[in-house]
Amino acid sequence: MEIRLNEIDSRVLGRPVLDLFEPAPEDDIAAAESAFVARYHPAYVLSKVRIEDLALIHRLEDAGFRFIETQLRLTFRLKQPFGVSEGPYHFERVVSERALEEVLAIVRETFTDDRWLIDPWFTNARELSGKRYEAYVRQSFERPDERVYRLLERQSGRTLSMRTHRHLGNGEALMLLGGVHPDYKGAGLAPLMSFHEYNELLRQGITRITTHVSARNYAILNLEMSALKYRVAQAFVVLRKVYGA
Repeated sequence: MEIRLNEIDSRVLGRPVLDLFEPAPEDDIAAAESAFVARYHPAYVLSKVRIEDLALIHRLEDAGFRFIETQLRLTFRLKQPFGVSEGPYHFERVVSERALEEVLAIVRETFTDDRWLIDPWFTNARELSGKRYEAYVRQSFERPDERVYRLLERQSGRTLSMRTHRHLGNGEALMLLGGVHPDYKGAGLAPLMSFHEYNELLRQGITRITTHVSARNYAILNLEMSALKYRVAQAFVVLRKVYGA
């Protein structure tokens, strides 16, 4: 098991947040917890476990971890461009602070299935969730291996949708965040934005993509598995433990 301090989540929460990566059945969870509590004094600790590792899931539950979501890892191979016509819309990479601010205005409000937002432990979940996503999108804007894109309405110049992804090398990309302005949900912009992004990835030589989706996010799962033909590569149980008020 590897224990990492999540810098963005810790900064947003104002207290240490830890991620437990790749816990194994043979790990001494009690000893590991004693060590990371003494070192970090965390407020929130998260662990993502393969759904097949039932005994390990039960051991984490016995240690006080609680289920927060099921997450699916989906994969997709890009073979040819999607047929799209921009029409009244314009797709572009976000390269200015002014454009980024319009994207951030969307991410503060659009997400409804964030595990912080649904977690009853948070008393100000909406505010914290918005700040958390804002921080992750700003990171994508600043990192050289990540990209932020937006879809604009040509006539008004209004930003309607956004997507981020990370280049992993060897023709592969990891899809990160995507959202539609709350006023335009249900208008068909999510698939249109995806098609534009995938075409851009193809132009950059990307042919393999991976994403992670909460199993409670039915709309995105239906879009990506039915319309886009993603396949399930792995399912995870996500558990968390909280410390103090």
